[in-house]
Amino acid sequence: MLTLESFDKTVIQEKKPAVLCFTSTWCKPSQSQIAVLESLRPKYGDKFLIEIHDVDQSSELTKALRINNLPTTLFFAEGELQEQNCLYGYQDESMLTDSFECMLWEMENKSSANKYVWWIIGILALLAIFFFFIHAQHSTNL
Repeated sequence: MLTLESFDKTVIQEKKPAVLCFTSTWCKPSQSQIAVLESLRPKYGDKFLIEIHDVDQSSELTKALRINNLPTTLFFAEGELQEQNCLYGYQDESMLTDSFECMLWEMENKSSANKYVWWIIGILALLAIFFFFIHAQHSTNL
């Protein structure tokens, strides 16, 4: 069971992205959401930490994350809540699959984009050095 105390270690420090679904036994849409998430676990369980959390078992975590609707599915990557991917209310399998795939795509492209940024910074630094030497050589020739 996920608690407020274990949240940091289990979710925030986790290397792979995490999906937290807040549910309750008395909420019928929550029970349906659990079934859908469990059906997706074989496909995405190795890429995501998937946690299903009963709000009645740990209200501290529910309050800390300001969960007001059930079910609520939160996505975390690199220790941060990915608000653009969070889902409120029951979501069918295709919607959850799209959300998982979107998160994977964002993470893959973010790392690719970072590579390109460093290449561009390197090229700009080389150009700055080149123009500095051109300017310095031109100044000494005058």
